[in-house]
Amino acid sequence: METKRRSTAASAAGILFLALLIAALAVTVVMNASILESLVATAIVLVVAAAAAIGIVLLAVAVLALPYYAAKGEQYQTDADYDLDDVKPVKEKDSGRGGGE
Repeated sequence: METKRRSTAASAAGILFLALLIAALAVTVVMNASILESLVATAIVLVVAAAAAIGIVLLAVAVLALPYYAAKGEQYQTDADYDLDDVKPVKEKDSGRGGGE
């Protein structure tokens, strides 16, 4: 069987570059506290906006579901009699699923 080997130097260099970029970004954030403050403020605004959007959508769904619920009505049987005296016990028997003796 013939196998071929392909170089992974390019992807390793890309991973190293990404790691250096993340480290440089972390150092920049630590050196400038105002960047961290603005990032936190932005994150808070985004979380609040997302929560508000989710709340508005849920409220709209609830309001729109009410007319459907009202128009749907309720269904029930009138010609059936369910009495506990009519309940018959289930007989235990081998179901044939391989659990026998």
